[in-house]
Amino acid sequence: MKNCKLLKIKYKYKMSDDLSDFDAEYKMILVGNSTIGKTTLFKKLSKNVFHENNVSTIGMDKKTLEYEIKIKENEQEVKKNIKILLYDTAGQERFLSSTKSYFKRANGVILLYSIIDKKSFNNLPRWLNEVKDVLENHENNKYLIFLIGTKSDITKEDENKREVSVMEASDFCDKNNILWYGEYSSKNTSQETFNILFAEFGRKLYEKIGFNRIAGDNTSILSSKKTKKRKHQCCK
Repeated sequence: MKNCKLLKIKYKYKMSDDLSDFDAEYKMILVGNSTIGKTTLFKKLSKNVFHENNVSTIGMDKKTLEYEIKIKENEQEVKKNIKILLYDTAGQERFLSSTKSYFKRANGVILLYSIIDKKSFNNLPRWLNEVKDVLENHENNKYLIFLIGTKSDITKEDENKREVSVMEASDFCDKNNILWYGEYSSKNTSQETFNILFAEFGRKLYEKIGFNRIAGDNTSILSSKKTKKRKHQCCK
């Protein structure tokens, strides 16, 4: 992940007035069971905060992330500015119908499971089918699916609490043609590391899709008036 750097993070959800500032815009969604750490990752990434006990997401939450990435075009390395619209979705069964509505027009799907909760891993095929059913029914053939494990801090303290091995996760990705990106802890993993990870997701999407704008999706309308910006660089 050395070909990307953080351009800036917007903690409030607001679209740039000039889309020409960006070479591409992608919609990404966090998907998985409830209580596995989707919201803690979302808050660590967007606000650099960690809470042991978050209230389960009802419906969805969303943030805008902006990155500068490097890709190869015509054998030359070029810089691209991309915008990621990230959605944190509910994992409870009773919210499934509303959760699925946010899958529409997604370019990137991040499947999550807890490495100390085998049930969350066993439910991945179901989540994968739900996502593909929505995307393919809306004629969206250009998307990527990524997989990451959560709560790695717990197994570092006690490996006996692990219920899902790295090999199981890797095999699942191989069988389903999705991309495996390892195990993380919202408690111990830094915000910068998560931003490097998501910039890499953006780079992969640019390689797959190229130029993209999110159009005709009401969930992508951005209306916050106050925006805080934080700038720093990584991956020099």
